[in-house]
Amino acid sequence: MRTFVILLLALGGNTAIAQQNQPWTSFRGNAQSTGFAPAGDFNALKTQWDFKLDDGGFESSAAIAEQTVFIAGVTNDVKGKMFALRLSDGEKQWEFDSPDGFITTPAYDSGQLYLGDMQGVFRCVDGGGKEIWKYQTDVEINSSANVFKDTVIFGSQNAKLYALSKTTGELVWQTEVNDQIQSSITLAGDRVFLAGCDSLLHVIGAADGNALGTVEIESPTIATPAVLAGEVFFGTEKADFFAVDWEKIEVKWKRPDPQGGSSIRSSAAVADGHIVFGGRNRKLYSLNPVNGEENWTIALKNKVDPSPIILGSRVVAASSDGRLYVIDLETGEKLWEKEFNGNFVGSPAYADGRIIIATDQGVVYCLSLDTE
Repeated sequence: MRTFVILLLALGGNTAIAQQNQPWTSFRGNAQSTGFAPAGDFNALKTQWDFKLDDGGFESSAAIAEQTVFIAGVTNDVKGKMFALRLSDGEKQWEFDSPDGFITTPAYDSGQLYLGDMQGVFRCVDGGGKEIWKYQTDVEINSSANVFKDTVIFGSQNAKLYALSKTTGELVWQTEVNDQIQSSITLAGDRVFLAGCDSLLHVIGAADGNALGTVEIESPTIATPAVLAGEVFFGTEKADFFAVDWEKIEVKWKRPDPQGGSSIRSSAAVADGHIVFGGRNRKLYSLNPVNGEENWTIALKNKVDPSPIILGSRVVAASSDGRLYVIDLETGEKLWEKEFNGNFVGSPAYADGRIIIATDQGVVYCLSLDTE
């Protein structure tokens, strides 16, 4: 039961208790961007099916809900396609075509999907693949959305953070920061956490968009903050890694890159006793969330820009050269590794015993947990 208690703490007071079959509704699985799901022990992964986009590739991750995989990509002529694939066998249920490509992860809520495109259009699409509404920001959207009550919140490269009505797409509030927004949105309680290209962590009221405070982080970042209990965790382009007390809005600890000069672009996964993230120096790290001390480090074969996930006592991590790894969370021991066709830009997603990850060559892979 320990894992379930820790996830409940990570939800920042949410009363929902994680279940084994919980959906993966946004870029890092949930509003708190924990990158965590409960799972039994496993030592390897088995490929169950794959799906091919013949004329393009995927730079984003999947959302998984209602036994369906939702994933969006970019065609070779820079148009967008979002697919609904049956989780059990990969059969296409529908596709949604857009004039512009998608590099964001869909956010799923109550039968609807929300995502922005490379020309700055943010869309709501229903569970059958029909567009319900759209909102124009005029500048590319790299920020994957999250849902707060009756609003959907996302950022744009025009340096603005938007909250739109989930049902109508009308603007509820917007606020502007000092530089473009590329990280995705994290929520805890009634607060939005946004790590920016302006070298600040912004804490913003989710209900009204009012600025509650900022923390100097000394460098830009595109990493999405992860919430565990009362702290927010993320790395920067300078390769520092921060723990911020989100109620006091102040740095709890900072871990400088011991080797220097290698940026952190992966978002952290968080669980009891572990903050797991990758660097462009080809290493995967686990830090103690209390003090930032290193639990373990493992060297992989290429830079770790995709964001790892924690499944129970295991870490599933992807490197940019198309390799996928299973690693023991407690020891950092590599248990399994496989190379796939293409490079990984997006990160793994997990629900109902299945991992979904896609390549820049247009292949979506579904893998199950091998417990033998």
